[in-house]
Amino acid sequence: MAAGEILSCSKFYFQLDGFEDMIIKKVSGISVTLQTAGDTKTFGVTKGGKSNIQATVCGVENQKITVEFVSTAEDDRLMKWFHQSHSEPIIGGGTQTKGERKTGSLILYNQGGNEAVRYNLKGVMPASYKSTKLEAGSTELSTETLEFVYESLRREK
Repeated sequence: MAAGEILSCSKFYFQLDGFEDMIIKKVSGISVTLQTAGDTKTFGVTKGGKSNIQATVCGVENQKITVEFVSTAEDDRLMKWFHQSHSEPIIGGGTQTKGERKTGSLILYNQGGNEAVRYNLKGVMPASYKSTKLEAGSTELSTETLEFVYESLRREK
């Protein structure tokens, strides 16, 4: 049996430098993979014909984290940050942010509303931007979805 309080998937917040007041609908894609070598087939034999297999970590791969934000009428900061973080498609050159990356946190709250889990991300930069599908008669809220790349992910709490 699990120790401690079981946490709900609906009590969370994604916090990003400069965007601490956003309304978050959904977060997905938190994943880190240790890349290994020597773990799927024998890499050699020893005396007596004994095969050697040993998993050796040779790298780390971070998956993109996807955050869906609820759109508001006057707030265009997400799209601006996305465009400022990338070179112009035709003229190229540098970015307006000059390669600056942000830090962020994914926070889960317990039933009492207190912070229970915190994942800290460093080196966060937007990789893609997508707006919501618009449809007559829809009952959905307008959203902006960003995929972020990041340099490191650590569970601090």
